[in-house]
Amino acid sequence: MTELKVATLESLELKDLQDLMRSGGPCVTLLLPAYRPGAQAKSMAAILKSSLQEAAAQLAARKVPESEVKDLLAPLQELAREDELLAGSHWGRVIFRAPDVLQQFELFESVGQSLTVGGCFDIRAILNDLHRPAEFYILKLSKKNVALLRCAHLHAEPAALPKGVPQTLEEVLEFEQPDHGLVNRSAAGPSVGTMGGVSFGTGSGRETQHTYLADFYKAVDRGIGQLLNGNKAPLVLAGVTEDVSSYRLINTYKKLMETSIQGSAGDWISNEDLLRQAHAIIQAHQTERAAAELVEYRERSSPARFSTDVDTILRAAADGRVHRLYIDKLARRPGVFQGAKRGGRWDWGQEDLLNIAAVETVLQGGMPFALPPDCMPDGAAAAAVFRY
Repeated sequence: MTELKVATLESLELKDLQDLMRSGGPCVTLLLPAYRPGAQAKSMAAILKSSLQEAAAQLAARKVPESEVKDLLAPLQELAREDELLAGSHWGRVIFRAPDVLQQFELFESVGQSLTVGGCFDIRAILNDLHRPAEFYILKLSKKNVALLRCAHLHAEPAALPKGVPQTLEEVLEFEQPDHGLVNRSAAGPSVGTMGGVSFGTGSGRETQHTYLADFYKAVDRGIGQLLNGNKAPLVLAGVTEDVSSYRLINTYKKLMETSIQGSAGDWISNEDLLRQAHAIIQAHQTERAAAELVEYRERSSPARFSTDVDTILRAAADGRVHRLYIDKLARRPGVFQGAKRGGRWDWGQEDLLNIAAVETVLQGGMPFALPPDCMPDGAAAAAVFRY
């Protein structure tokens, strides 16, 4: 056995998964939910320790030799003793273990505790993370301060706007006064008595305020355009309704998300809180887009190029014919798959056939998606678009 060190915690990307899916069985997949010290839930370390006992039992039931079971689980037992797993984490985690593989990844997507043993890794719960953009931005809007956050690899850090872009409304007021908000004075006449000159404006105070605010956000929008020129990264707004609505009226950035994070600066506990809310918005957008693509594929594809039959889809995935795979995220289809030799075996016993279809799709360069049940055609557990 090749000695493996405890894997560095990474952020999951599709290219990582394609390499991992080539691993031969037995494959152990562990999902550990996010944990905060003091919460009633178990720590990641406690969950991992208890899961390893069950993993040993499942491996033995699949007739994996005892010596192989020991070698397979030893690095995970070492990982369970790491202080890091006792500490809190904003994010869930997936651990992949096979004879020559030990990798762990942080996840944006909320996951529940799970253990899977079989001829391939279980990837269904993490499919949404595969479609997460490499980076996205959060624009915090406020008349007192505008700030931009760049979000990548589950971290949010300040991103400076181009030089000259105002960060407060006050900066705009110091250098600019809208023409239609100029104040005029009339000469005193008999009807005004001792009031002297009367002040008036061509626009109301509220109109003037809106104009100043529009000028402010136009300057910010120009700065966003300069900074993200040619970038396809999503942009999520965060702020109170007035600021968000005003900014949307002048926005020119094409990848601005339709949904915003509502609230003032004092409502956001941390950048991690903003990051999580922004990810939920982007994830909802991606799910909506994937569901719309499924409808379009179904309408445009010939019967030979589209199927909702799980057995047909599974065979096509193993043959490299699946271009797009859509799976009901709540459905399960237990069964025995003997369509490919994995880890020296043709038969790994009962497995989730929908997961195997997803794995085979990834291996062959296709793209799997997980959708809510109400987005699936005719209540199907899976739908696939074939290359030929």
